[in-house]
Amino acid sequence: MRFLVRHPLYGPLLRSPWLERSIAALGMLLLADSFLPWYGWSWTVSRYGSGQQTHHVNTATAWHSSSAWSLAVLLGVVAAIGYVTCGVYANRWPTLPARLRWLFLLTGTTGLLVATVSWLAIPSVDTPGGYGFVPADEIAGGVRLGDIVRDHLSAREVNVAWGFYLAVFIMMALVLLMLLDIVRRADRHAAAIAG
Repeated sequence: MRFLVRHPLYGPLLRSPWLERSIAALGMLLLADSFLPWYGWSWTVSRYGSGQQTHHVNTATAWHSSSAWSLAVLLGVVAAIGYVTCGVYANRWPTLPARLRWLFLLTGTTGLLVATVSWLAIPSVDTPGGYGFVPADEIAGGVRLGDIVRDHLSAREVNVAWGFYLAVFIMMALVLLMLLDIVRRADRHAAAIAG
């Protein structure tokens, strides 16, 4: 369903509330997802003498594990909020929201690229030192075995958690919905001018 709003000077302005609501929902989902585990570190310890093994897990959110992931989440949420607010000001400034929609699409795409490139920058398991073992001098300096040190991530294939992959999916859907809405609006505008 779409709403047709008539502006006194510029004629009908088309709104797509289901797309705008979907974009708003994806922005909220992305923000909620940023508090889920994005990075995890697990290790097993064998007790001396008894051989009893204990398994330990430490996880971190986007905000605690990577500055680039935090930036990606901020860019995605700002893009969603900004894109949805363009519809609010369509009646007051009819030509401004069209330009801003492109800007917010670019912002969301940049967030997706920042998340993906920062994931690729995490050393692989196959690279030397890819497992990210903490040297003894760093352990003595306040970092304990198993601590996740912000922006010093390792072994992306093993340690990057499901929250990151969910966020990439959400950001891709966000960018695609924004692009779909822009294309639909451009087609409607061209049809209104031709008809």
